[in-house]
Amino acid sequence: MERGNRRITPVRADLLAWPVWLVLWAWLAWLLPGPAMAQDDWLRDSWRDVIAGSPFDEPLQVDSQARSHSVSGSVHARVHQPFERLADELSSPAAWCEILFLHLNVKGCLHGPGGSTAGTALALFVGRQDQVDPAHAERLDLRWRVVAREPRYLDVALEGDEGPYGTRAFRLQLRAVPDDDEHSLVQLRYSLVFGMRARLALRGYFTFGGRDLVGFTLEGTGADGQPTHVGGTRGMIERNVMRFYLALEAHLDTRALPEAERLEASLDRWFTMTMRYPRQLFETDRATYLDQKRREYERQQALAREAAPGGR
Repeated sequence: MERGNRRITPVRADLLAWPVWLVLWAWLAWLLPGPAMAQDDWLRDSWRDVIAGSPFDEPLQVDSQARSHSVSGSVHARVHQPFERLADELSSPAAWCEILFLHLNVKGCLHGPGGSTAGTALALFVGRQDQVDPAHAERLDLRWRVVAREPRYLDVALEGDEGPYGTRAFRLQLRAVPDDDEHSLVQLRYSLVFGMRARLALRGYFTFGGRDLVGFTLEGTGADGQPTHVGGTRGMIERNVMRFYLALEAHLDTRALPEAERLEASLDRWFTMTMRYPRQLFETDRATYLDQKRREYERQQALAREAAPGGR
């Protein structure tokens, strides 16, 4: 093309386009997290922010949400455990049975193969505090699986279709990332759905025996000037997710002991930690809890022997 005495060469569209795509690619690379900004980095920064405002004397935060037919509670915490050691320990179904057993309403836990797609099957026996024999408790069948195990990220889930006392969609999930060489950040989330039986049972429970029980979330200040805590289903889920979290911590804290000493040490450690929060978690004295758990453990071991191949 010529204009006057000058020759004008058309600019090819592809030559015009490539700088635009280069700029767009660079912008997307900066905006979207790639390998250099992995999920574990994002979670670490996010969870640090969550526990930075901890109302406790330790790096820990409790939260809960309730809907018409479901409730969930979460604990975010910083634990004194190197991530690799924590991930190795918690990637075992046997460890989770030991953790769950520390809860005062768990009467026993057995684990075994659950099929190649279902993960490992856990049988959890849940009952009232005064029940001791797992055979007389409600059985909760769980699927245990490692959702993700990466060098800097762990995700473990326990799921059950039918929960105790008419609940459904039981789920306990642990996620963890490293914080530094000696500490890890964890999130433990516990959720379930209420069936009709569970809603009726809870209505009676909160009307009578459980009406004064509370959780950890502050709701305001009472007429006496004292802080008021959340109650109802949110208070219930917060108490239980905290008990499961303290069981996790007690288990990890006692792993270095000789095997013969671990059960007694973890039971004592769990009870000691629950007494940091007597307003929410105190239900029985130490001697009663320890005696009850010793007897439950004996019955659990008997069930395990009966369930084993060739057992009576």
